[in-house]
Amino acid sequence: MDMDASGESDLQEKIIWANVIGLTLSWIIWNPFQNAVWTYWQVFLYALGATPFIISLISALSGITISIARIPGGYLADKVGRRLLIVSMTYVIAFTYLIMYFANSWEIILIASIISNIALFYQPALNAIIADSLPKTTRGRGFAIINILPSIVTLISPYIAYIYVSKYGILGGTRELLLLSFLSGIAAATVRLFTLKETIKHRGKLDSDIVSEMKFEYKKAIKIVWGRMKFLLISYALTGIAMGLSYLTQFYSLKYLMVSEEKWAYIQIISFATYLVLSLPFSVATDKIGRKPPIIVATIVAFISSVILAIAPIGEEAFLYVLISSTLGSLAWAMVSSALPSIEADLLPLEIRGKGYAVINLINSLVISLAQLLSGAIYTVMGPRMPFYLSSLFWLLSLVMFMKIPETLRR
Repeated sequence: MDMDASGESDLQEKIIWANVIGLTLSWIIWNPFQNAVWTYWQVFLYALGATPFIISLISALSGITISIARIPGGYLADKVGRRLLIVSMTYVIAFTYLIMYFANSWEIILIASIISNIALFYQPALNAIIADSLPKTTRGRGFAIINILPSIVTLISPYIAYIYVSKYGILGGTRELLLLSFLSGIAAATVRLFTLKETIKHRGKLDSDIVSEMKFEYKKAIKIVWGRMKFLLISYALTGIAMGLSYLTQFYSLKYLMVSEEKWAYIQIISFATYLVLSLPFSVATDKIGRKPPIIVATIVAFISSVILAIAPIGEEAFLYVLISSTLGSLAWAMVSSALPSIEADLLPLEIRGKGYAVINLINSLVISLAQLLSGAIYTVMGPRMPFYLSSLFWLLSLVMFMKIPETLRR
């Protein structure tokens, strides 16, 4: 039987609709309130006494935590299955929003964030169950549908956030949104409990010496991942630095460029709408013309977006610059939101997908986290604009590397 680059059979696979519908529905319930929380998150932390460096530190430590947690998460996803991890940890993450609701200092937020990111060790299982549930020939469109439908309801998230913040202030409004995130998170976890189906049929038993077995299994997985995805992994490292350096965009726009809270909400809505409108057409392109072309164009667009943000003026004119930059960023994300998951799924064999996604996400999270920490230091020492100038440089470097990745869609 002929095998493609990922080791999967050329035979047509079937869509596992229970998983597609269950995950999509859970995100429709949960995402609007989660995204509303993040709309003014950095300013909320600032109101709790966090400096720009501390804001970056909280995100960086959370990212490092999830980087470590994904290692056993990827192993367990392939050993005990995807469903158990996803359902149980969704409940845990929902409860961390309740802890944040009662937090009266950024230190409590940090603790809750670390707990949440430990629980996110189920992400390799989540990546794997989605890839397992979609046929390769329609994978780009499948990823788009799963992303787009929750994005429709998420479109109103910034306006929800603005309503609460304008009524209760940054502190009170964000706390109310945290409570809503807890309640909707419990509902989303329950939906997953009753809908998700296991996709890995031949699960192994946990070895008594789990650490030794994990090392052995990951050595095999890393060899496969590096052999098939070398240039993609290097590209991810460079884009991770670029994204991490621009982490303080929200704080920079609201506190340095002096964009108003209301206009910031409008910027977020327009950005979401841009992603929403363009994701499906680009997902079709991913399945028709290939994975690589959208990735190349998106990297160029991301570079332009970063430059515009770096040169934005302070005051009334800043709104237009930030709007254009944010819209271009959403355009870039629309281009790659199907292409990147598709090329990953194409290259990862089914039996190591959990561990493979853990390795990929480990690189992404570690690099982004370290770059975020660096962005806070640069912001404080070298000025607010410098992180965005450096981000632009790394987008250019990543473009060079993305040119070297292979096309995985068979004509």
